[in-house]
Amino acid sequence: MTKEKKCADLVHQKYQDTLKDYEDAYNYFNEDEDKRKPNEDYESYEDFFDYVNQSGLCFDFVSVDTFEDQDRGYWRFQMSWGGPSDEFRIYTDDQNEIEYIEYWYMDWFDGASIRVNDDVIYYLCEMFLDCSEKQDPCDIWKLEELEEDGVYA
Repeated sequence: MTKEKKCADLVHQKYQDTLKDYEDAYNYFNEDEDKRKPNEDYESYEDFFDYVNQSGLCFDFVSVDTFEDQDRGYWRFQMSWGGPSDEFRIYTDDQNEIEYIEYWYMDWFDGASIRVNDDVIYYLCEMFLDCSEKQDPCDIWKLEELEEDGVYA
């Protein structure tokens, strides 16, 4: 009997698949149009941003305390939903500058994440952030705790 794999067993490969998809699209759209080989996966899109924007489900902000035990707000680029689902969680400062990005793979009460540092992922997340309003610090951090620690007074 084979044991069903948990998200922790799958998250690295799922991220590599997602990364390859976005790297391939990025490379396609950054090639001179007259040198591009036909590729029906990308030809219906105007550019890389259009491809990324239409391949995902949503880009939104998840305020601190939206979920139980969530101690920080983050931007979310959700690529799929249900079982399984995957998303990037983009943690920024109050000026929308990226501090770090996590890739999450989740499937019915199970989930796992890894921190990512690949240029194309940072680039696509920055494209969305450039179109987004800055968040109020009280939506990003638990300010009461920071004030108690003397960090945000």
